[in-house]
Amino acid sequence: MLQSKDASSELIDLIYGSLFGECDWQDFLDRVAQTSPNGKAALHYHDLASPVAHVPYVSGFSRTEVDQFSSHFAAVNPWIPRLSFVPVGQGVCGDEIFPREDLLKSEFYNDWLKGQAQCETSIGVSIIREETRTFVLSTCTSSADPDFNKEAAGRYTILAPHLKRAFDFIRKRDLLAPERQTTQTLFDSIGVGLIYVSEHGRARQWNKSAEALMAAGFPMHVAPSGKLELQCEKSTAVLDFLTSRKGVQTTPHTAIAKGKDKASYRITLLRLQSDAFTEFLEGPTVAVIVEPMVATPLNERRDFLMEAYKLTATEIRIASSIASGHSPKEVAIADHISYETVRTHLRNIYSKLGVNSRVGLVALLMR
Repeated sequence: MLQSKDASSELIDLIYGSLFGECDWQDFLDRVAQTSPNGKAALHYHDLASPVAHVPYVSGFSRTEVDQFSSHFAAVNPWIPRLSFVPVGQGVCGDEIFPREDLLKSEFYNDWLKGQAQCETSIGVSIIREETRTFVLSTCTSSADPDFNKEAAGRYTILAPHLKRAFDFIRKRDLLAPERQTTQTLFDSIGVGLIYVSEHGRARQWNKSAEALMAAGFPMHVAPSGKLELQCEKSTAVLDFLTSRKGVQTTPHTAIAKGKDKASYRITLLRLQSDAFTEFLEGPTVAVIVEPMVATPLNERRDFLMEAYKLTATEIRIASSIASGHSPKEVAIADHISYETVRTHLRNIYSKLGVNSRVGLVALLMR
């Protein structure tokens, strides 16, 4: 086992080493575990509004122990509700916030802490607390020595500000990642709105086109609470699911919505693959992509198309949507007409323009 002073210095080095890629967070947790007898360490996240815990980083625990804790024993853990009374950044022993004589009678102790993990108590610290959510570093240990455990809690107090600083840096690094900035610029150049949404639907960042679309009356807005609100009920339900920690996605979600200007827009929701530690801190990130169903350059040529090719207003709208990359089925949904009606319009459009395919249509309209 590492001595207290040496342990604190080494653990601080490992925090910054993990942050900058010289080692990883598993190395840090393994060292934390070694500072206590039979130590089993974890970085975990708790939301008091949910009975399920999230424990993505562990050292010493078996998969079964983690699964049992996450799915059931976190909800009956007598320490977790009392963490909210301990200041953030203050290391604490389990016996300091819940009487040991009561702990020994609990289901949590008998069926999980002692029964499965073969430990007596835990030492921990809240690193970040946001509303009902708390991010915790803790270690279960077989030591029941209050003096030894109190010394260990003091070490956690030393580590806490360094962990907080590292977590804040990870959040900013993810938000300002060059690839995200490049994507936003690319979408701005083609007039497509892009909004990054994180856990509980919070809009974290959006591009200029998204801001312009919201100002123009697209059926979405960012509420004072920071939550992105969509008027499309189906898309709202999907966004709520994808921004939860259970929200697995296999294919992008798409829907058609109308703005205040009566124009149609396509909404696409796509859950992004995030760094595991970023997802631990921020939850999942979902890209909300909003694109007009009619391309602006073609709208500007409306009079020319009507005069030169005798296209009707409906035919121009359908031709523009097809040229913008939308399928006939999407056009039918956007205009509230049947798929067969769209096909009939397309045949008339092809005839008037002298083309016989979608490729020919795009080539003519885009030149």
